[in-house]
Amino acid sequence: MSESYWPVFGSKNYELGIPTIGYLDWYVPRLEENRPHNLSLSGMQYDWDVKDIMKDSIYQVANHHIGNLRDPRHNISQRENVDISRIVICHGATQGLHIAICAALAKNENKTVTIAVESPCYAPIVQSPQLFNHEVIKVNRHQPEDNLGFWRIDKNQWFKAIKESSILMITPILNPSGWDYHPDDRNWIVNTCKENGVIIIADEVYLDSKKRKEDYVPFHKLGEHCISINSLTKIYSLGTIRFGWIIASPEIAEQARRAFITLGGMMGSPVLRIADSIFPHLDIVLDKLEQYREQNLPLLRELLKKFKITWNEPSYGIFGSFRLPHGIDSMEFVDQECKKFGVLLVPGNMFDDGLKDWVRIAWSIEPKLFQEAIINLEKALILAISKKQVNKSK
Repeated sequence: MSESYWPVFGSKNYELGIPTIGYLDWYVPRLEENRPHNLSLSGMQYDWDVKDIMKDSIYQVANHHIGNLRDPRHNISQRENVDISRIVICHGATQGLHIAICAALAKNENKTVTIAVESPCYAPIVQSPQLFNHEVIKVNRHQPEDNLGFWRIDKNQWFKAIKESSILMITPILNPSGWDYHPDDRNWIVNTCKENGVIIIADEVYLDSKKRKEDYVPFHKLGEHCISINSLTKIYSLGTIRFGWIIASPEIAEQARRAFITLGGMMGSPVLRIADSIFPHLDIVLDKLEQYREQNLPLLRELLKKFKITWNEPSYGIFGSFRLPHGIDSMEFVDQECKKFGVLLVPGNMFDDGLKDWVRIAWSIEPKLFQEAIINLEKALILAISKKQVNKSK
């Protein structure tokens, strides 16, 4: 197995050029197999009826938006209760990462800097800074010893990394565990970065799964040195229109706006018109998310209980992760037993090389489909465990 499957830290290797996103190199071919029981999807599966929402205005999507469409930041300003001057629209969260790095370093005299990035994580969060030749160092969030509750940080490790860095890049809803920060860790990170002049870039594409909870805390509310990135992709099931946004201090937002114009020019009129029509209806998907959790999670709990698998269930979100029993290799499990029964999961080592016997599972599909998938996942687990027991007895 190539180490390139998980995020690559360090400096860019000039001999190899731009690092591959190993996760996608592995995942896309499996997705193209169209396995009938897909528990790997990283976003909500909701079928928007755009034509019904837009009515006759759908015939205007190809018209130019300037002069006859309100500022696209307006909806975000209302929804997040922030001043419009703090918002920059972009083509999705991944582009938002690049723009945020440019904006955070716009007035930095050094051509290259050190950037600390949290692990586990989705590879582009690590590898985006390497496009600019920045050195990337790892800081970890660790699973709890009893595998129950928050994944926590080692403050000594994080303090050392923050002292060396100009930027800290994080994913509050951790991928693949699905857990947000412990409040003590969040406050410590914010205060320590502020004291050391470090800018925080928070990829918050999953955070809106907590929007109705009391502890919903986007980082842009925690200080002028904090940048939030979000989009309509993961929670709101609208990845196809590539609509994202950055919320930062007015000064950083202005630098981000200039960076976006340089990198992207302007947003497409169809994207802006569809997004403007959809925004008033976003809570429909949050309702659906709660429904999926209520109906799907009991089935998952029952399955894992059968195999005596400890389930560290996050109280929000659309996915979680668990350790396979008997040291089963997650990639082999997905490519062999799961494939046999038409199931697709995501191996944990796509996010960190220490998660080789973990899998990520999503409950973001219709309950009937989820029920069928769980039945076949049980068959795959029975087969994989039986193989392990046979090999052990030899």
